[in-house]
Formats: sequence, C-alpha cells, structure tokens
Amino acid sequence: MKVSTRIAALSSAALFALAAPAYAQQASTDAASDDAASSDDLGLSEIVVTGANAGRKKLETSYAITTLNEDDLRERAPLSIAEVYASAPGIFAEASGGEIGNNVYSRGLPNDNFRYVPVLEDGLPVWEEGAGAFTNADIFYRVDSTIASAEIVRGGSASIRASNAPGGVLNVITKKGTEELEGLVKLEWGDFDHYRGDFNLSGPINDKLLFNVGGFYRANNGMRDPGFTGNRGGQFRVGLTYLLDDGEIYVGYRKLNDHNIFYTAIPLASRSRGLPGLDAGDGTVVSNAFRNITVPDLFGTGTTSIDLGNGVHTNTDTFTVTFDNQLNDWLSVSAKGRYTGGVVDFNALFSDSVSGAQAFLDNSLGRLQAANAATVRAAYFDANTGAAIPTGNIANGLTLTQSLFSTLIDVDNLVGDLSFTAKTGANTLTVGYYYSQFNQRQQWNWNNLLTEATNQPRSIDVFGLDAAGNRTIGLTRNGIVGLHSNLQDFRDDVTINAVYVADTIEVSPALRIDLGVRYHHVSKTGTIARSAPRDLGDPTTILDDAVPVLTGAITPYTFSTGQWAFSAGANYTFNPDLAAFARYSRSFRVTPEFAQWFNCCNPVEDRIDLVEAGLKYSSPKVSAFVTAFYNNFPNVSFNNIVAGNVVTADAAARSYGVEAEVALRPVEFFELNLAGNLQSITYTGFSGTDANGPFDFSGNRIVRQPAMTLSARPILHLMDGKLDLFGNVVHTGKRFADVSNRIDLPAFTEVSLGGRWNITDNLSADVMINNLFDTVGLTEGNPRAGVIVGVDEAAFQGRPIFGRRVRAGVTFQF
Repeated sequence: MKVSTRIAALSSAALFALAAPAYAQQASTDAASDDAASSDDLGLSEIVVTGANAGRKKLETSYAITTLNEDDLRERAPLSIAEVYASAPGIFAEASGGEIGNNVYSRGLPNDNFRYVPVLEDGLPVWEEGAGAFTNADIFYRVDSTIASAEIVRGGSASIRASNAPGGVLNVITKKGTEELEGLVKLEWGDFDHYRGDFNLSGPINDKLLFNVGGFYRANNGMRDPGFTGNRGGQFRVGLTYLLDDGEIYVGYRKLNDHNIFYTAIPLASRSRGLPGLDAGDGTVVSNAFRNITVPDLFGTGTTSIDLGNGVHTNTDTFTVTFDNQLNDWLSVSAKGRYTGGVVDFNALFSDSVSGAQAFLDNSLGRLQAANAATVRAAYFDANTGAAIPTGNIANGLTLTQSLFSTLIDVDNLVGDLSFTAKTGANTLTVGYYYSQFNQRQQWNWNNLLTEATNQPRSIDVFGLDAAGNRTIGLTRNGIVGLHSNLQDFRDDVTINAVYVADTIEVSPALRIDLGVRYHHVSKTGTIARSAPRDLGDPTTILDDAVPVLTGAITPYTFSTGQWAFSAGANYTFNPDLAAFARYSRSFRVTPEFAQWFNCCNPVEDRIDLVEAGLKYSSPKVSAFVTAFYNNFPNVSFNNIVAGNVVTADAAARSYGVEAEVALRPVEFFELNLAGNLQSITYTGFSGTDANGPFDFSGNRIVRQPAMTLSARPILHLMDGKLDLFGNVVHTGKRFADVSNRIDLPAFTEVSLGGRWNITDNLSADVMINNLFDTVGLTEGNPRAGVIVGVDEAAFQGRPIFGRRVRAGVTFQF
C-alpha cells in the first residue's frame, strides 16, 4: 500500500471519527460543552498567544498548534530545546547531539538544524540567525524552571510574525512576577554523574511592581562520558513587571554561561550494535588523551591551545523590555525589544573517516618515503607516552581521523517589534514593524586528530622507520594528522527590516477568517579573510609542510534581498467541542551565510507553498487534533562541507501527510496520549556535480526524516492523585542518511518510564528512565563523509540515540 494511499485513508478515517460523535451531540447544552472543553487533555480551551492577533482559544485557531504547560514540561523532563519541539506531531527532532547543537525538521521541509523552525522567547528570537553555522538556536537557550509554558505553531502561518519560519515556531513563555509570593526549588541526580539544581521565586514588591528570579546550575560527565566533566554551567534570570491600569511593562535580564559537550557519529559494528569496547548507547571517541592540544594560530606566527573540556561554551547576556497597553476601547499597542551579546566558543570532535589500521599505514607509506628515502615502513606510537603500538593492538583494528572543530563566534543582536492592534466590531487588525540587526565574527581553526576506535581512545602518532627500526619522519605530531583543515575568519553585519499586517474577520460567531502578509528585507555586508599555504618549518614531520594561514588580505562582500510571505486561514466552530480549519501560506527562508562565505549555494529559498487543514475535537473522554498538510519547496538551498570543500546541489522538494494528537481518558485514573504523523517526502529535483561527476537523485526520499513516527504516552493516576506513573513509547520509522538513499537508518522504538509522587502539598519526587531497553537507534550517518552520496567506510559511522539513563529529583514548592 503506497504511502499516499495510507495517508488518504488515515486522514479520512480520522476526520470521520471526529465528526460523527460531534454531530451526534449537537443538542447538548453550552454549559455541558464548556465543561467538556475545559477538561480535555490537549488544552483546546486554553488561550494561546503565538501566531494569533490576540489571545485566542486553541480550538479557535486557524493553524495547527501544540501547547505544553508547566506540568507537561516537568513530566516530560526535556534536557534540550529539541526535546521540547519533539512533543509536537509533524516535528521530527534529533536530540542525539546532547543538550545543544541538535536538528529539528518540520513536515518534511528538507534541511536540518533549526533552519525552518526558529525558537522564540516571549515572542522574540533567542538569536536572529538560529540556523547559522555554529549558532543553532538551542545554543542560546536552556530549558529550566523559569519556563511557564511552550507553544509550538506548525506550518506557514508562523512566517507572518517571525523571521524565517516556514515550518513553524516554538515560543517559550517565561514566568513573570506574581501578586503573591511563590517559589520552587528542585534538586536532581542522574546516573551519569549528573547533579542539577533549579529554582524560581516570584512575588510582589508593592501593589504595582512584581518580581521573578530563577535559573539552574548543573554538572555532569555527559551522557557519553569522555573522562571529564562534559557539561557544567547554568542560566540565571531576573525580571520586573510594572502593572499599568490597562497593561504592563516588563524588564528582564538572562545570563547564560554554560559548557556543553557535543556528540557526532561514532564507528559501529552494524546499524544496531556498537563495537567491542565502544558501546552504541554510552560510548564516545572523545577522550582525556587529547583534551588539550596546541596548534598554530590563524596566521601561523604563534600557537593557540584548544581545550575540548570547554565544549561548546555559551557566555551571553540577554536584556528584554516589553510594553503592552490598551490605549482605549479599540486600540492597543505592543512594543518588544531585546539585546543579546556575548561569545560562543565551539569546541567539539566531529567524525571524519575510518580506516583499517594496516590499510592506513600502507596508504601513508608513500608520503613518508617521499619525504625521507630511508623510510621502509610505517608504525604507530602512543602520542602521549611515545611507546610503540603494534598494529594488531590498535583497538578493533581501526584508526579514526577525527576533526576537532574549534570555532570562536562573537555575537551581537538587537531586535525590536512594534505593533498596533485595532478592534472595531467584528474586525481585528494588527500592523507591525520588525527590526533586527546582528553582527558576528566567526574564526575557524579546525584540525584533524588520529585515534583508535574504542571508548575514550588513545591519541596515536604515525612515524616512518628505517631498516634498523629508527624513526625517519613523522606523518603526525602529538596525535595531530592535519593542521588547519578548515581555516576561516568571517565578519558579518546584517540588518533586517520587516513590516507585517494581520487581520482577523469574524464573519459570524462560528466563522473566523485570518489574513496576513509580511515584507522582509535583509541587507548584509561582510568580509572574508584570505589564506595561503605555508611551510611552518618543523623538519621532523610532514604535517606542517603546507599549512593554510591567513595572509592579512580580506575580500568584502554585500548582499540584499526583499521577500514576501502571506497567509490566509479560516476556522469554523461547529459547536464548543468541534472546529475545523484550513490555511494556505506562501513563505521563504533567507540564509545569508554560506552563500557569501564560500561563493556557493542559494541564499534565498522562496515560493514555498504550504497548505494545511484539520479538525479539533474536545470532550471529557476524547480529545483530538488532526491535521493534513501539503508543502511544495521549489527552491532548496543544499550545501555540505566534505573534506573541507563545500558541495552544493540544485534541489526541490515536496511533502504531504497527516499528523494527529489524540488524548483518551476512559476512566478517571487512566489516560492515554497518542501522537504521530504519516508523510510522503521526496526530492522533486536534486542534481549537481561533485568529485565523481554529475548526479541526479530526483524522486528520492528526503534525508534524515522518517515517513512515519508514532508516540504513545499512558498515564496512571493512583493514590487519589498523589502518585502518577507514566510511560512513553516512541517509534521512529526508517530514514536515509544520504540523498542517494544508499545508506539506510533502520526504524527503532524507544521506551521510557517515569513517575511523580506528591509526598505532601509542597513536596514531590520525580524519577525518569529514558531508553529503558537500551535500544540502539541511529539519527544520522556520517555527513562529513558524504550526505549526497553516502560512502562505504571500513566501519559504519552513525550517531546513535543515548542509551538507558536514569534521573531522579525532589521539588519543594510553596
């Protein structure tokens, strides 16, 4: 049965199942319906603020939206923003990179990162270019107890209010001051040497001025222990709210100072099993053996030290000011401003290539002999002790070339959003202006290391030997096998000006029409530093014979574009329990980075067509939100760095499918939440030329995304509500690691268990066991080897999900 047929059948069945009981109870009273809506488990009666002209019930929105309140977030216990996004059907998130640096995909839109689904904090981006090189949105924000709720808009309606949001948007809503003193303290432990403390305190200073203060600090080795503390640091927030007669002024500050270890692919025995000594669930090739290395600086005139223990170190300050006020009976104003500044020091080990140990020596011998004619063979040595390592003692008979990415980014972002909303009769009109200006300087000093294929491996050297066994010349130095594998210095100054108009027309009490348009202009200036190879003069090794270094010359560039987005939707409320909606949007994505830096790629993905329609139903025992969607993406920007070179393609894509959230509560003590999607995702065009010649993979499945995902979340309420036990079963369908669809990533199912015990009214305990059965599931292959055409290596390299891990905590609230 074809995917398209299954989608049509599932859509029809779901819509019919929703409509039939709803029409059967048309005669029920409004009071009974209101009670039903208020008790549904999808929050369809909740007021949402993201994507709406004004606060509106979720049942009344003309777009798909998933909401998570504070209890939902606590129960799910996400460690990353990607895991928050994963709560929404139609959103596929890869959280296997750790707490940061993850990938989020929406409805088959064909690129990773947060490219089409930005992250907002109280309506403004946490960083304007949240899908840039080394500026993932999740690098700039952490999940903690200062979050009040989260709203995930799916689909093109998000493009009217947010920059570069054709796939949707996650809006994290923070806690603000309260009129009574409230607080919580949470302490958490984990079996990966995890220790964390959260707190939040809010209350009044006087009748008009309220405060909120909170944050977290944690330290752990990381879910793949490298032999040192991989994650350490935290986030602190303080805010003041001044109450006006018809509005409020909020001033907030957030400090993020956090170190995170980032994980990429590791070698595996197969797609479902790790290597001996390198477990798929908790093994890592990051090690203390090469935590600190010294390499030439950008100009080759000195040296610089790189500490993998720093991980991805985000040190930023964020200031936010908002003003909301009802000016009179029909006009209100909203003004928001944010400044974010600081540094991201990105240090992480990335998978590169894997070779048989003997084959690597054989391939290196010719280079060593060319450098010193006395060389007759090559051999391995421990880079730290200098001791010889017989080839047969190289772990698993494999040597890994790993790329140590060291990237320093200075960031500076000023954002403002001013809008006026006029409500006259049945019409609500919003007119707004959005401004964002950001500067960034990125300096890349990447180098390659040589290691074994085992957990926390040794760093190894290769030397040529003469007939007597004496060293002749080195291929490496201190375990480094490549200097300045990618050396860059970029400076960007980007300004965005946008105007938007959104209009809501209440045609009747049942029918609401939403219209929106946005004009988005981007202008950019910048410079690219130029480099040239230089012999750095070490006669004992060929490593530094031709090292790229900066020459001092720069190339300036400019870029500008103006793009339009528009969206039209309608919501029809049959009764207080049932509503239907439909929407068409045309959107865009402007990515002003690689296109200018590497003189490649398409910086503008425009004419993105997005269509969605669905039904929403709520009752005490059954609630559902079912959406069918269609996306046409004629202008895909596809690029990837392979062996230091940018590979691009001309691409187009199309996806369609159905996604659903269903909440069942047949009895008071049991509920079951189901969510999932079924989709057809293909490249309608994909062609280009690489080192092997021209290629055309039109018609293939879009990389990394499954045709089907499904989650089931049963919850038991016991002991008169004092004890909740819950599970989570997530099935991820088969995917492909490369566009040629040569490298498949098998389907897998992950099971998690958890519980919460309300010991007293103020004290509770939580436990969470993720990946209970230690399932091996791969989220990607080895994109550094080839994401267009996957290559066969000496061992398969992939990035698995994390193995079984346990966290437990206690929370005191008042």
